[in-house]
Amino acid sequence: MPAVPVTIYPTRPPETAPVTISAVTMVDDLDTVMDSVKCSCNAGDDNPH
Repeated sequence: MPAVPVTIYPTRPPETAPVTISAVTMVDDLDTVMDSVKCSCNAGDDNPH
């Protein structure tokens, strides 16, 4: 195998700030939300197989 050049930095790269959550939306009935999603598959909660 040929040698591969690697750059080694003396310090770590700066860390990025964590993403802050501005709002949380409560969902009363998840089935209503999932029924509105356009999906052609049959892998839902109501399909036992």
